[in-house]
Amino acid sequence: MIFDHRVYTARPNRLNDFLKLYEDVGLPMQRQYLGEPFGFFQTHIGELSRVVHLWKYDSLADREARRDAMEADPAWQAYRRQVVEADPLLDMRNQILKPVSFFNPKG
Repeated sequence: MIFDHRVYTARPNRLNDFLKLYEDVGLPMQRQYLGEPFGFFQTHIGELSRVVHLWKYDSLADREARRDAMEADPAWQAYRRQVVEADPLLDMRNQILKPVSFFNPKG
């Protein structure tokens, strides 16, 4: 099992714009292809205007297959164009994480 850990940094005063577009358009498609996110958060204290989300996959191959299917969907491509045109983000980063032996993500 692996986790895709993503951190998006929004431009000042643009986080809510990004979250609204994502909730209305992006998230339904991601749920269709990727399932439910393992976690979805925004910073409250610390470096503000950040969204952190985690997606759980069985393996890198599972992640690649699901994301490739999503990327091939014209509706997803249109959503990505909307995000680029709205330009709410300064930075996007992701890491692939493996749980340590004593962590049970089902619990």
